[in-house]
Amino acid sequence: MKGRPPKPTRLKQMAGTDQPCRIMPNEMEVSRLLNIPEPPMQLSELGLREWDNITNELHAKQMLHLVDLSLVAAYCNEMALYIESEKILLNGRIDEFYNDEGALLKRTAKPEQKIAKDALAAALKIAAQFGLTPSARTRISMPQQGPKPLVI
Repeated sequence: MKGRPPKPTRLKQMAGTDQPCRIMPNEMEVSRLLNIPEPPMQLSELGLREWDNITNELHAKQMLHLVDLSLVAAYCNEMALYIESEKILLNGRIDEFYNDEGALLKRTAKPEQKIAKDALAAALKIAAQFGLTPSARTRISMPQQGPKPLVI
């Protein structure tokens, strides 16, 4: 399929672009969750924190669906991997190798840099699907609501 991937009708409605000619009349509808489910067991501590943040946000926007939970978990894992890799890199991003006499042989980037870069790229791809990136949010208009307190 060429061109941009189609947007779900719910996102079109939120963005204000739900013109009749742009809506599929028999679009697949999936089960929206009334309650936030327990997180998957494979999430690390950082992944669990991200799970709580994302599922609460998607649930509040009525965008948390049963079929999306695996993608949400994948996003949480990728963000956790990114943060864990960046914590390791706080001690330096370059590996230096010396010979027996102490002379520098070579310098290379630590493997955690590629791991962090790949994890962030994967997380951003998933996040854009849910409207979680700043640029994706600019295309979505929320219904009028009262101010919500920031929970940290």
